[in-house]
Amino acid sequence: MVQQLASDLAPGLNSRGGAVVWRQNEAGTFSTVLWSGREQKVLETPAGYSNSFAYSVNDSGNAVGWANTTLNPVDSFSVMHAIMLTGHGSKDLGTLGGKWSRAYAINNGNVVVGVSELANNESRAFRYADGKMSELAPLPGGESSIAFGLNDSGVIVGGSSVPHEASIRMVIHAVLWRNGVPVDLGALRSNGSSLAYAVNSSNEVVGKAESAEGETAFLYSDGQMKDLQIEGGRAFGINDRRQIVGSKQMGEERHPHFLGFLWDNGAFYDLNNCLPQGSGFTIQGAFRINNSGQIAAIGTFKNELHALLLTPSSKPHP
Repeated sequence: MVQQLASDLAPGLNSRGGAVVWRQNEAGTFSTVLWSGREQKVLETPAGYSNSFAYSVNDSGNAVGWANTTLNPVDSFSVMHAIMLTGHGSKDLGTLGGKWSRAYAINNGNVVVGVSELANNESRAFRYADGKMSELAPLPGGESSIAFGLNDSGVIVGGSSVPHEASIRMVIHAVLWRNGVPVDLGALRSNGSSLAYAVNSSNEVVGKAESAEGETAFLYSDGQMKDLQIEGGRAFGINDRRQIVGSKQMGEERHPHFLGFLWDNGAFYDLNNCLPQGSGFTIQGAFRINNSGQIAAIGTFKNELHALLLTPSSKPHP
């Protein structure tokens, strides 16, 4: 089943099928909308801010993302802060001393992770809990870090710069923080980059990494990074059944197009082949998958971009 949510990018999803998306208003500003079943609720943008964008929602319906102060979301003069949005109001999470921050994930303990500027203009991953934002250190020798996901045990994943062996430049490595200590998840090739986007309750991690062919999706499990052999792929979500979703770039570099995928026990599924006949949607990316197999995705319909909730009715065919 395909359920249309709203025009959006990167919707969030919880274990109950609740989704959080962005929606543009008649005034041109953006608001965060929580969908639960067929009910929708606009979550209040913090006072003093014009737009709010959410990326993640927990089972209590609490969402996180960022808000900015000008009508133009990409205005360089705008103040941009990480926020938490709930059914009872909103909260500015502040920064680590710099001008901006963004939140990317929240777990069921209301722990939030993301990235913030420091007072010295460097950027650091952060963990926000009990009213306090704390810095997550990069890997040894690194200058910056970012956090994209966490599980209910508090294990956090993202990326960190690390020194490049062959030159003075930095590369990015996928990283896992446990109790604030960063662990380097490595890369698929020597001096290559990687980045982690999500982690499940078994501490299995997914993301993207450089390969000999360009870029591929990876699964990190049992201490090893595995190439999922999805050329042009990025894995954005994983559930406790080790089902993985993401986006795969197709076509030439100058004129690319994208498709959303599901990876399940070694089998690759183009989600467009899993839709009901005649749906009219083209799935371009899949970002979250819960333990029921529901997927938060984006797709086009008559050249318009929509956020979608995909609910499985049977096992897909490759």
